[in-house]
Amino acid sequence: MKNCGAGKSLIENLCPGPDAFRCCVGDGGEEPKPTTAPKPTETPKPGEKTLGEKILAKAQEKEVLPYHWAGGNCKGPTGGGFDCSGLVSWAVCQVTGRDLFSEGLRVTRSMYCAKESKLKYKRIPWAERRAGDAVFFGGKCDCANNPAGIHHVGLMMDSGWKMFNALKTGTKIREDNFKNWDEKPCDHVIRFS
Repeated sequence: MKNCGAGKSLIENLCPGPDAFRCCVGDGGEEPKPTTAPKPTETPKPGEKTLGEKILAKAQEKEVLPYHWAGGNCKGPTGGGFDCSGLVSWAVCQVTGRDLFSEGLRVTRSMYCAKESKLKYKRIPWAERRAGDAVFFGGKCDCANNPAGIHHVGLMMDSGWKMFNALKTGTKIREDNFKNWDEKPCDHVIRFS
């Protein structure tokens, strides 16, 4: 245990939440508090889009472009199209100026399994999904033992089962309803905020 100050000790890997939160345990009486205040949830003004919705709208500009494995960079499609993570990363780059390609977060599993401190976006439980969140697929979505199994990402179009994505070779970028897919989505979505 490390010292947190004021006679308290830090217990690592115990608190849920981002790496910026720490559990400090005192000698009794006082409840541990995070050392950093959480950021407020993004609440757009009426009629204003969230950052995720802006990223979704940008991705939708590429509807009907062909899927191309490993396609895409911050400048646009490569090889005539985008793959799933290339489309999402390109849209993020266009809206925010952030280059996930050069940050090593372009690959689906790299994006989903990155620590929030590197990702700089929030992991949100699947049940709280909304339009513009990145939704992932990959068996058990196991970052520790099988990160390579995480193989697909799309952008939620609502809080239900519709996503916008570049699905696979032979398809065009499009909207899909994945409610009855054989594979369930991962436990968390990534919220761009």
